[in-house]
Amino acid sequence: MITRAEVEKLGALHAVEPVMLSLYLAVPPPPADLSVLTARAGQLIAAAEAAGGRAVAEQDRNSVREKLVTCGRDWPGPTVAIFACADSGLLEAIPLPCPLPERAVLGIRPHIRPLLLARQRRAGLRAGRVAAEILAMPPGGLSAVGLPSCLAAVSAGAVQTLVVPGDGLVPGYECGRCGTLSLVADNCCPDWGTAALPVPDVIEEMVVRILEDGGEVWVICEGSSPVAARLSCPVPQP
Repeated sequence: MITRAEVEKLGALHAVEPVMLSLYLAVPPPPADLSVLTARAGQLIAAAEAAGGRAVAEQDRNSVREKLVTCGRDWPGPTVAIFACADSGLLEAIPLPCPLPERAVLGIRPHIRPLLLARQRRAGLRAGRVAAEILAMPPGGLSAVGLPSCLAAVSAGAVQTLVVPGDGLVPGYECGRCGTLSLVADNCCPDWGTAALPVPDVIEEMVVRILEDGGEVWVICEGSSPVAARLSCPVPQP
């Protein structure tokens, strides 16, 4: 099973443009029909291209296809995660021990939330209980609820535990000077003449920062729990 250190290593990779391909693909029981696998991968990649408004690099598309052909019969299933970005020297395939929603994502980082979800399910899924505990905390204290409040808390380095949804990408911005994450460019540092940097998914950016800081991240794929965080100190609400 993938370790937290391996997830952190993937999350630390970064590209200037959203060219990193993350593919989560269901693997049928052996003997797997490789033509079905490659066709399904192509469909998911096409959906990611349409959502992101850009094409996957042909080298990355070919690398994914070759990985499926050479390794597809050996994966124990039921899911495989493949990450590809020739510009960053990235090509990695990770068999996962539980079924996960199929998806392909183009981003400036590998899409690692499903990997965290797989680790949780292996260890016992406590994300719902953690979210309930945070939501029950008194407002204005050591908790933040909702994406804007959690972005402010993560930017302030005050988050101990973060709860995020398993699905959905939320575009936003990162201040080129101080690194503040925000949903709007105006929340950066305009007086310093530094342009706000577009971020394809601020949720993924929050996840990476918390992991790098040694905090906990819990992923919820069922229900409608909001983004929430347990804090080390109070943070002014936006």
